Amino acid sequence: MGTAVVLSIGLAGCAPLVDMDEPSVQGPRISHLRFVPSETRAGCPVIARFRLETATEEIVSAKCAWVRRHGRSAELGHSTLPVDLDAIRDQHAREIEARFTPNDSGTYYYYVQVGDGAGRMSNVLRGTLAVDRSWTDPAPPCPAEKP
Repeated sequence: MGTAVVLSIGLAGCAPLVDMDEPSVQGPRISHLRFVPSETRAGCPVIARFRLETATEEIVSAKCAWVRRHGRSAELGHSTLPVDLDAIRDQHAREIEARFTPNDSGTYYYYVQVGDGAGRMSNVLRGTLAVDRSWTDPAPPCPAEKP
């Protein structure tokens, strides 16, 4: 069983920019945030994936802030995402992934950042995920995960 860190997801108001830590010049660098599947329905699992490009220390923390917009309104809320640190250390590609399940429909704007053992923070990535409403009961199968 691997060590897990929790990606904290918090919402910071209705503004498109959320409050994230200041990136460190010497900190880790991340890129290529994407969601698998790229569109989903409320109640279906999604994997957030991004690449760890450079790091001089082990990654010890990861966080994500989000804004969910539905029409003209934005909803405040928070959630957590687990990240397996052993998997990060063992992978040559250095891809980080975390699974989560959006419970509500709307457009989600995610902001992701990691921190290393020296306390330095990475750059911040932004990704957008469209979550449709499930209109039928029972709901049809969730969208397939494609790499």
